[in-house]
Amino acid sequence: MRSQEVHELLPKVRAVSLTSYPEVASFFGLEPYEMLRQVKITPEMLSDPENRIPAQAVCDVLENSARDSSCETFGLAMAECRTFASLGPISLLLEHLGSAREAVETLTEYRRHLNDIIILGVEEDREVEIVRIELVPKFATPQAADLVVGVVHTVLRGASRGRWQPLEIHFSHAAPRDSTRYKRFFDAPVHFGSPFTGFTCARESMHARWPWANATMAAHARRLLALVNLAPQMAPVSESVMRIISLSLPAGRATLSNVAGHMGKSPRSLQRSLADEGRRFAELLNEVRRSIVIQHLSSNNNSLTWVAAMLGFFASSSFSRWFVSEFGVAPRVWRAEQLRAAFANVN
Repeated sequence: MRSQEVHELLPKVRAVSLTSYPEVASFFGLEPYEMLRQVKITPEMLSDPENRIPAQAVCDVLENSARDSSCETFGLAMAECRTFASLGPISLLLEHLGSAREAVETLTEYRRHLNDIIILGVEEDREVEIVRIELVPKFATPQAADLVVGVVHTVLRGASRGRWQPLEIHFSHAAPRDSTRYKRFFDAPVHFGSPFTGFTCARESMHARWPWANATMAAHARRLLALVNLAPQMAPVSESVMRIISLSLPAGRATLSNVAGHMGKSPRSLQRSLADEGRRFAELLNEVRRSIVIQHLSSNNNSLTWVAAMLGFFASSSFSRWFVSEFGVAPRVWRAEQLRAAFANVN
């Protein structure tokens, strides 16, 4: 078999898997394009999020980056920068489905539209359901597992508009020395050294019907999935800014000057680049904060003081004022309303 034919048969992942890599690598002090070059991933390969690139190269660059940056949670840091929409065209289908179980089944059905190395499945065990998120053994590295589990968690939270919530998160790999990032990302207990990787979920949360489900629109989205062909495009500067903001918020360093420094720009140069896209730094900061606060306040596991710190507020009073200005009610009231709505849907 010729080398070109062998290359075509190698397991692949979509280039979107590395969407946040340049920002995260730079944030942790690495030279991203040199790290990519070492595993033979070129900037051209990443120019279109729908390009398919060798899975082994992606796993290697994640593990190399974790090693060289001394950041054991590098893969999860990348997942922190991903959104529901970043899943690509499949998100158009997922947002019209009727339950978390349907969403997992759809992700399983379209698995090869995502990559060739993920294996999804649901098992029933008494009163809980286990969502297994396994990788083909050759590619089951800790960083790849963290990235995949983090992205699937983000997707299910996004598709359910925050109503789906796992009971526990499981990783088969060993615990890192510092698990703070896991506690920050997941609103549920995290277990390491487990017999499987994935989530345990209450059966009710997997089967509760979502009131916005639309079978007609879902069928339309399935037809579009067979036709969609996204053209290559350069990622907007604003997307990079939002990724660095999400990484910097917990340390209270999501400032214009700090973000500009991570991007190798002066604050004024960054402001000009954002202005060219019709965006401002303050509104991007707000967008990231809104996304994070909705994720963490949709459950009752974290204190308001903890949530405020995750958003970069050093005083709970400052967080409360910001929240009221954005959502019109106090955070405690908003959380109670969300939990009431979730309980009503389950029953």
